[in-house]
Amino acid sequence: MAANQSSPGVVIQERDLTTITSLSTANVGVLAAPFELGPVEEVVDVATEKGLVELFGEPNEYNYEYWFTASQYLAYGGTLKAIRISSTALKNGVNAGTAPLIKNLDEYESTFEDAANNWEFAARTAGSKGNSIGIFVTDAGADQIAVLPAPGSGNEHEFVADEALSATSGAAGKVFKYSIVLTVDTLVGSFTPGATTTINIGGSNETVNVLAWDSTTKKLEIGLPGGGVTGILADTQAITQGTNSAAIASSGIERRLYIGLDKDSISFAASDSVQDTNSTAVVVTSVRGEYAEREYLPGFKWVNVAPRPGTSGYASAAGGYRDELHILVVDIDGKITGNAGSVLERFIGLSKGSDAKTSVGEVNYYPTVLKQRSSYIYWGSHEATGFAATGTASDGNFGQTVAGRQFNLLRSSGGTTDYPAGATTLGSKNNSTWYYRLADGADYTVAGTSYSVGNSDVSSAYDLVSDPESQTIDFILTGPSGADDAAAIAKVTALVNIVEERRDCMLFVSPRRANVVGVANKTTATSNIVDFFDQLPSSSYVAFDSGYKYMYDKYNDVYRYIPCNGDIAGLCLQTTEVAEPWFSPAGFQRGGIRNAIKLAYTPNKTQRDTLYSSRINPIVAFPGQGIILYGDKTAQSFASAFDRINVRRLFLTIERVISGAAKSQLFEQNDEAQRGLFLNIVEPYMRDVQGRRGVTDFLVKCDASNNPPDAVDRGEFYAEIYVKPTRTINYITLTFVATRTGVSFGEVAN
Repeated sequence: MAANQSSPGVVIQERDLTTITSLSTANVGVLAAPFELGPVEEVVDVATEKGLVELFGEPNEYNYEYWFTASQYLAYGGTLKAIRISSTALKNGVNAGTAPLIKNLDEYESTFEDAANNWEFAARTAGSKGNSIGIFVTDAGADQIAVLPAPGSGNEHEFVADEALSATSGAAGKVFKYSIVLTVDTLVGSFTPGATTTINIGGSNETVNVLAWDSTTKKLEIGLPGGGVTGILADTQAITQGTNSAAIASSGIERRLYIGLDKDSISFAASDSVQDTNSTAVVVTSVRGEYAEREYLPGFKWVNVAPRPGTSGYASAAGGYRDELHILVVDIDGKITGNAGSVLERFIGLSKGSDAKTSVGEVNYYPTVLKQRSSYIYWGSHEATGFAATGTASDGNFGQTVAGRQFNLLRSSGGTTDYPAGATTLGSKNNSTWYYRLADGADYTVAGTSYSVGNSDVSSAYDLVSDPESQTIDFILTGPSGADDAAAIAKVTALVNIVEERRDCMLFVSPRRANVVGVANKTTATSNIVDFFDQLPSSSYVAFDSGYKYMYDKYNDVYRYIPCNGDIAGLCLQTTEVAEPWFSPAGFQRGGIRNAIKLAYTPNKTQRDTLYSSRINPIVAFPGQGIILYGDKTAQSFASAFDRINVRRLFLTIERVISGAAKSQLFEQNDEAQRGLFLNIVEPYMRDVQGRRGVTDFLVKCDASNNPPDAVDRGEFYAEIYVKPTRTINYITLTFVATRTGVSFGEVAN
């Protein structure tokens, strides 16, 4: 019975026999290189030179041959799969402990994210530029600064960290920090933060700690030692630190009691009385908010970045308290942006709670947010040193769930003392801004004038694209071949093995730099090139060229010699765009090399003959006509149709397209009808290729003759595609014949 019919009628059905396939190739190249920045051993798609700079940094003195191989390929269009090569020398900068190599995000997640790291933050990318990064972290911190008067008698006030504070008004909290800020005059020299200083108090020299020194405002922040000092600070008293000296200016003393309020406490106010460890009552002179004065660098206030961090809505709803923090990532030395002190990233209102969410339900836990959004840093471990908001410090540790939790507050052991040199932010030491400066990031080892990368690391990088099912590529770029013949032969042979295994892409190889650059004698250069390529295996999936081109490096304002294999691959993809992949990329129509001022070596006719007979495509500078790829041979050492680039690329194209069509036949019925459907896909496609001058003739055989019953029973399907490829013109002979007057052309034209 006809489908969907239980009574007589006519059903209309359609069957599509017009399925077509695409002629285009992916135009995707691959280069593994020792880039200055970027993830290591990770395939990254790059479409423009600008993208190359953003992801992998600018070229430098040690990697420019690789870098410009990539950029010159991109100049012709297409996409580049760039891979940063690994090395044991590479290290990510960290703020403490031993610098590791964190290759990429996958390795971070598998090896470092949940590990007991001895560092809090690491640079996102391996290399020395990560050492320019400073990370500033702050949370709610101290709530208030209470200004205290001078003691009426006896000794200076003695307030120690974490001492409980209360007032009859009902205000309650803890001592976050106690310090004294002195304005000085009659200055001789300067003061060094972190060192001890002597102050003459009433004729007695007392030792205090220098916390900060601002030479511009002539303000000196000091901390008192345990047990306090004898006597009371007063105007005009002398201050000495080695050969440096000053005197306290008139009205130049401000005693600052930093207070962390208890949860739900009211604020302390002027006229509140507080007691120090000596049980001496002090009436507060004035009170101000601490956050308005908090700085992350001298002269740069947090309040101008974001409101004071406090308790997130998520934590508040769950009974949590003070889970928020802010993070700034700063280019301290300017090695990343070119501007010292530039803010690279801001992360505002992140949470210390492992389960925290934003108002729209996104994860707000600060290690996770950094992993997902930061381009410059990884998180490694929580800061353990701090201000315990509750009696049991562990109850408030970072990284726990927020429900009912009062999180500890940051309290730095040091201040921002290294930027700029000699200046320390007033109030930063023992306060709520943590400054993490990354260090020990390391680049590749330099050998001679280039980064040294081992062939095993190079092979590991290219192995990432060795599987044709996971990575679609058309061109593999070699970049510089190698420092010596042995290294170059090993590198290129490994790459030849990849293309021979994949059988769907081509490899492009230039001679070693020493073969041509700086070699004045062309005969010697020719011999060098031939001798080098003679040591490499035969393959129709490989193309050799003769050249290094001279071009301008705008990033470093110099001229460089660059290998041309990126250009030759670029000419192939350009040919696909302006003609067809089965057209030759050589010659005056499509073989012009871009961005070339001159060549290190341009062979004459005799030398071109030598090169061409040795499977090497000459690159030639023709006066007034440009620099031209003047050959289209593959590296196949014996004569066949596949010793030409256009034929190899023809078969790569039709094989990719038809194999894609063949995949659609999998698990279908293995019968005559299905074979007919397959023919209906392939034959129109091949006729299209023929119409576009790719083949002169073809035959597709897929019937019972090559699909016998026993093959059908085994689940096998066979199709044979016979192709007569169109050949390119490599040799033109023009014969000019002069004849006598009266001679018929028919007599001499044979």
